[in-house]
Amino acid sequence: MKTKHLLLTLGILCLTFFTTTTLRAQSTTSPDTVCAGKTGAAYYVNHTAGSVYYWTVPNGTIASGNNTDSIIVNWSSTPGTDTIKVVEVNAHGCVGDTQKLAVYRMPLPTATIVGVDSLCWNNAGSTFAVTFTGIGPWNFTYSDGTNSTSLTNISANPYTVNTGVLAASTTYTITAVSNKFGCTGSVSGSGSHVVVVNPKPTTSPIYHH
Repeated sequence: MKTKHLLLTLGILCLTFFTTTTLRAQSTTSPDTVCAGKTGAAYYVNHTAGSVYYWTVPNGTIASGNNTDSIIVNWSSTPGTDTIKVVEVNAHGCVGDTQKLAVYRMPLPTATIVGVDSLCWNNAGSTFAVTFTGIGPWNFTYSDGTNSTSLTNISANPYTVNTGVLAASTTYTITAVSNKFGCTGSVSGSGSHVVVVNPKPTTSPIYHH
């Protein structure tokens, strides 16, 4: 009975350890990456009882956790690279080595389309180019005013979309853009591409005088 109880206790301890490790898993690769303007980014070091931790976060605001082993950071919306630093002072007043982590704030993606195209009714269709900024691959959604189409993992820049055969004039707009890193961009001012479908002529019957 004691053996079963010991095994159960060890199992619970192992489960607790691995669960905690998984929940707190975080990259220690330098530079680390975040989206510019990211809020609620968590950073931590291993906890030592009695220690106080002094953090420095250039171009970021420590939202919570300052002087503890774990902080929450709200990053600047300006892209760039800065270095997080932390110094631990233990219960005896001894100062540890400065730990550093470079963090690259990635620019948010954008997608734009512009232009006007003109074609005849029942022609093969038109194309328009979507131009991206930021770091790809990109994901974007465009609308024709009725239906939305989402495309993912786009590496080509610019990317060409074929409209297919159109029955009427159509305006295409970008409604969403993001990248594979989870950075979501703004589509305001993304422009539109207008395809004007011109009607075929209506020819009268042939008359004989």
